[in-house]
Amino acid sequence: MQQAQPASLKKRKQYSIMDLRIKYSIGAISSMEYKRRAILNELNYMSYSSGRFSLPTMYPTNINDRIRPTRLILDTILGMEVDPREGKRLLVLSKYHNVTLFNVSEVQFFHHIKRVPIPLDPKSNTISPNSVHWLWDGSVFSVCHFDSVHFWDSNTCKIIETVKLRTKVLNHIIAAKKNSTHKYVAVSGATGHVFIIDMLHGIVVMTMNNIEKSAIRTIQWHPTNEKQYVTGNDSGNIFLWDIRYQMKYVLKFQRDNSGLISSLDKAALGLRFYNCGNNIISVDYKGSIKTWDVNTGKLRPNHYASVSLSDLNTSHLHKHYQFDVTDNLKEDIAFFPSTRGMRIFDIESGEHLPSSNDVGLSLSCANYDPKNLCLYGSSNESIKSWKPQKCENNIHFEYPSQFDVY
Repeated sequence: MQQAQPASLKKRKQYSIMDLRIKYSIGAISSMEYKRRAILNELNYMSYSSGRFSLPTMYPTNINDRIRPTRLILDTILGMEVDPREGKRLLVLSKYHNVTLFNVSEVQFFHHIKRVPIPLDPKSNTISPNSVHWLWDGSVFSVCHFDSVHFWDSNTCKIIETVKLRTKVLNHIIAAKKNSTHKYVAVSGATGHVFIIDMLHGIVVMTMNNIEKSAIRTIQWHPTNEKQYVTGNDSGNIFLWDIRYQMKYVLKFQRDNSGLISSLDKAALGLRFYNCGNNIISVDYKGSIKTWDVNTGKLRPNHYASVSLSDLNTSHLHKHYQFDVTDNLKEDIAFFPSTRGMRIFDIESGEHLPSSNDVGLSLSCANYDPKNLCLYGSSNESIKSWKPQKCENNIHFEYPSQFDVY
């Protein structure tokens, strides 16, 4: 009579990982990739609740014209950023020289904290501001306008420092992190220069050489290396810079080995680091998306569908294309505002995730808050928010709400 085998010697049941949507085996994958795909799968069965929050004031179109009657129009949002420390205050920059703070601790309703005008020089009163950013601890925010960078105390909403530059500025980014040695701000100009401001002293400490004398609309600081940043100019070239080498770029991102053609076919409008700073994702004037390896400067083989940009992003001379990405290696999700709502997709696969419920609504900027898993965007004068909501039985629900903020 044959004896029964010990339990430890019995053949274990084999498990296989299947993609349940298209019914094929994924095969053996790493635990990190499994977790990443699990997160993406969860997002595929979430809907985004949306809220609409209007700017509180209308502004005259002909302030200096005493002959024709004043006609009021709604202000237009150019950029926004949620405070990185707590995610409770949203900083909003608008076309008619104003910066506004909102309390966004409650997703269903935004409380208007304060709206303050940006001081204007007589020669720049027709030029709109272009970018706004928080310091890492939320104590200071900065606004870039014409030839100046203004630093504001976020509690009093008063300017504590103004730095003027010798060129028309187009964008800026703050490098200061919690553990940074320096408090640097990189400012890009219309002539292709990049100016580095030391926030501690309120002065320009260095100027990076303009390689091509081409306007730089988009600039991003490396998320972990405070000495490096990346720029994209109107010639379509993307460069990696290091503040220790002021006269020459470290790396040019290129599509082939010749290095004779530009990085992009059209002018670069938006750049973001992702994957802990090992890669960047770029958007050009026509909405074409590409990803790059930061270590080699080479184009990655992934293919992405183009994004249809809003009229504000294609026509405004002083505005970069503000999109956002997750900063978690396991996710790598990008949020692109477009003429057809918010386009959300997996960077690695190029797969489109569920977009916002406002298909058909043109959006001009996006900012993602990883602490509260909340996404912010704007459509003209309205602020919109999306908060992931789990759905039962894979049914997507919409929770729209409309509030006027006074």
